Amino acid sequence: MQIPPPISLDYVREGGESYLEYTEFKNSAVHRVRLACIIQMLRQAVMPGQGRILEIGCGVGNIAMPIASLGYQITACDIHEPSILMARNRNLFSNLQFIHGSIESVNPGEYDAIILTEVLEHVNKYRNMVSLIAGSMKSNSILIITVPNGWGITEILCRPSYALKKWPIGVAVVKFIKSILKTADLTTANLCSPHVNFFTFRRLIKLFEDYNLIIVSFHRCFFLWPLWETFLSKRSYPNGWPENDFKRSQNLPPSVCAFWAFALQK
Repeated sequence: MQIPPPISLDYVREGGESYLEYTEFKNSAVHRVRLACIIQMLRQAVMPGQGRILEIGCGVGNIAMPIASLGYQITACDIHEPSILMARNRNLFSNLQFIHGSIESVNPGEYDAIILTEVLEHVNKYRNMVSLIAGSMKSNSILIITVPNGWGITEILCRPSYALKKWPIGVAVVKFIKSILKTADLTTANLCSPHVNFFTFRRLIKLFEDYNLIIVSFHRCFFLWPLWETFLSKRSYPNGWPENDFKRSQNLPPSVCAFWAFALQK
């Protein structure tokens, strides 16, 4: 597969975009930038008010609500009912619908853009998920996928917590440790959802090739900052550190960056 060069992206500061008003991500450099990647790719493919958007694995709605604030008609689904109930309670937009259900409860072929952000690493049968989406999506639609670097330093150090989350007592231990470190998961209310897949850049490219998905564009973001934000997000840090780390990552090989965002077509 021919891979285009990564596209440039400006660092998004707190309060830097109006859509940040509708997401808990506004205080997280990693999540702000991830959201910016998704919105940039979405804007390049679909005009607000002129297409339908589907988000699969939407969690508590921190991606779907900012997108809805931009005027897009969006449906968001998740298999975790407490997350969906929380998202519905927070929803301010008539153009946004939250559905409790799996990917089988929606038809990706009805949408002009499909968003799968930080999902594949949680799904044991991720190939089935990608196959279903790729097999049903329209030829002119776009699939936006974001995935953390499974062999980056942050993911490697998180492996023990993922192992603990396989058991109820382990979930309680992880929750206790997070309370000490003063960290929180902003993406979901599901505490029993560890990462089970650890992707490399090359492995993702091969996955896309297997299902005839062409990379239209992609981003690579951050290097060391996600390590601090994951473990010590409420502690003080040098001014400008996340922005500087992001800017450095824009000159690094994609394979060593902390996460990737891809825009794909059939």
